[in-house]
Amino acid sequence: MYLSILLVLFNIGPAIMGGEHVTRTEWLRIAAPLVAAIGLLMALVCYALASRRPWSRHIVIAIFALIIVYATILGTLNLLRQSIMWRALINATAFGCLSCWYFYLKPNVARYFHPLQDRGEL
Repeated sequence: MYLSILLVLFNIGPAIMGGEHVTRTEWLRIAAPLVAAIGLLMALVCYALASRRPWSRHIVIAIFALIIVYATILGTLNLLRQSIMWRALINATAFGCLSCWYFYLKPNVARYFHPLQDRGEL
């Protein structure tokens, strides 16, 4: 995630949001803060999964919720193209729902997390 920010900073490769080419400045202003936050959340997920923490699955869902909130706010304030906003909302909702099913409803994954939840460790 952070490499993508560096690549755009050094003008290496295209700047794309929602499948559309955007200016480098626009990408850095709009996408870079979200990409940085998601990078941090992804690092937390990696740590939590590696150390068998029950809250790892909640962080995965938080990533998609963050994208939805961010796109909604920027779209409402007309700081983001409507087509990009809708694509972000649709993709984040679809993958968020799939993640909810996988982490909370898929039987073998739910069984994995159940004893971790009972341990009550942070």
